[in-house]
Amino acid sequence: MNGYSMLQFALARGIGESAIKKAIIFMAHSKLSWDVFVNDESLLKQCGLNEDKIKNVYTARQQAEILYDKLVSNGIKFLAENEEKYPQYLKKMLGEKCPAILFVSGNMDLLNHTSVGFCGSRKASEKGIGIAVDCVKQLTAEHVAIVSGYATGTDLAAHKAALESDGSTIFVLAEGILRASRKKEIRQLLNQTNHIYVSQFMPNAAWNAGNAMRRNSVIIGLSRAMILVESGKTGGTFAAGEEALRVGCPLFVVDFAQPEVSAEANPYFLAKGGQPIRGKNGIPNISKVLDTVNRDLRSRSQISQTNDDLQLRFI
Repeated sequence: MNGYSMLQFALARGIGESAIKKAIIFMAHSKLSWDVFVNDESLLKQCGLNEDKIKNVYTARQQAEILYDKLVSNGIKFLAENEEKYPQYLKKMLGEKCPAILFVSGNMDLLNHTSVGFCGSRKASEKGIGIAVDCVKQLTAEHVAIVSGYATGTDLAAHKAALESDGSTIFVLAEGILRASRKKEIRQLLNQTNHIYVSQFMPNAAWNAGNAMRRNSVIIGLSRAMILVESGKTGGTFAAGEEALRVGCPLFVVDFAQPEVSAEANPYFLAKGGQPIRGKNGIPNISKVLDTVNRDLRSRSQISQTNDDLQLRFI
């Protein structure tokens, strides 16, 4: 990747995700760099840009220079999907739907680390939070990284538990990476190697509900399996559970004997093919999650039932 040239192209008015992807393919086929491509009008035309969009690319130059300097000064890197350091599992799982560009800050090695994702209610019950934390502790003991969306409730509890257990975590943002803050709950736990912030959105993009839904696919795509702690019948967690089932990501669902309102959709996901996480004496049994991670059964939509089904539900 060449300096701010990619940013210049991406920031141009009228240039969207599909145009960036088309440019990446065009440059790879022609063995071009971003610098050469962006500064050659004939190449931009060959890639399908009209006169107005080409003009917008050149107009975006100064904005790109300013943004590039700001990213560099904040230790933020950006990866196009054809680069070696781009998370390969994400690319494998999402295929053509993977983000064209990721903006990242932190330990980039975690992007290709074996990970398990967590999703759950922002207003999770105390019991749900406790189960999530226990699951995280068991996973980090096996050197599995934790992926979640950095929202309050379940997400933040999972991130914090990973860091407190000397594990690692991936914060997948629903806004631009320059808008991300080190939340007070985890600020003192962060070091140079135990985390990474990831955003698929332009660095100054504000949070919105649509972006929160879109980032679910990145959480899922980075994860060998997803653990759904508590889900209502609508909202981001429900959408994440549906998306995991749709793409064939193994979905594990906390199976409560009497789900609270924050977990009222858990039975729905169990009926749809989610695998139950049950436990004894309040301790969740995640042996099937670990089996899935170790064998990387992402190509299978369901995990066979075992004698674990005889365990007690959480009560």
